[in-house]
Amino acid sequence: MKGITFGNYHSYKDLKLLLTSKEIGTPAVKKNKIDIPGGDGSIDLTDFFGEPKYEDVQHKFEFTTIEPQSDFLSQYSQVKNAIHGRKVRIILDDDPTFFYWGRCRVSNFTSSKGIGTISVECDCEPYKYKLNKTVVTRTVSGTADITLTNSRKRAVPEITTTAAMTFVFGDGSWAKAAGTFTIPELELAEGNNRVTVTGTGSVSFAWNEGDL
Repeated sequence: MKGITFGNYHSYKDLKLLLTSKEIGTPAVKKNKIDIPGGDGSIDLTDFFGEPKYEDVQHKFEFTTIEPQSDFLSQYSQVKNAIHGRKVRIILDDDPTFFYWGRCRVSNFTSSKGIGTISVECDCEPYKYKLNKTVVTRTVSGTADITLTNSRKRAVPEITTTAAMTFVFGDGSWAKAAGTFTIPELELAEGNNRVTVTGTGSVSFAWNEGDL
């Protein structure tokens, strides 16, 4: 039976809830407009940092119980103890390779004609993230151009090298000893990002991709 995983708890397998509806929200754009006194229109600074930024987003799920009516209140307490107020990964069975990250709120419990109803609202970050990190590994001998393809959310990859190497990205250049590190200025935009690496050894880039 399909459902939702909240942290360590699956709505059907662990909490005995039947998913009856789900509402996946769209994050609102953080608009930034400056009025022009005495002039027409306004100055739109929404893309001032290179792309729109987003508000947190609400996702809502409604469930019915499968327990006997005599166990409704006990089940309700179990659900609240498991997820109410907790900030967890939220994974939809219909979209199993991504997770949302947010805080859960369990609604009031209602019962009608022997059927119990519980709603869960999740206040989440605007993006959904790939469950597994994207990892790109290359062997370098001399100089190599490496293309890193990223989704919508900008990301700074964690870099691991087996030897000292130099990285060129955009207008920047950085010489790094062997090890694991990040370069804050090496921020991946949506689409293909080219990084030029010079050295001899293995290099890996790992990051979490995020989609709307």
